Amino acid sequence: MSKEGAFIHGLSMEGARWDDKAGTIEESRAKELYAKMPVILIKAAVFTGQEQKDTYVCPVYKTQDRGPTFVFNAGLRSKAAPSKWILGGVGLLMDVA
Repeated sequence: MSKEGAFIHGLSMEGARWDDKAGTIEESRAKELYAKMPVILIKAAVFTGQEQKDTYVCPVYKTQDRGPTFVFNAGLRSKAAPSKWILGGVGLLMDVA
């Protein structure tokens, strides 16, 4: 239980994977379509308009249908430029059919 937010689990990352040891987004493994994410602490934040260094603003969707199922953006640490993940279509999914 967290006083600052909510812990969630069960998300899957499409187009990349999460490296637990480095704590960053990495290239997906061969033949791995959806990589399981660890438990994540979600906190509300005020949008300031400033870009955070070494952070990919990852869209979170309810399903693979994207577009109308958008929920929120999650800031994930990345060694690579955010443009790499944007071009790769990386996103987090709550439900993978």
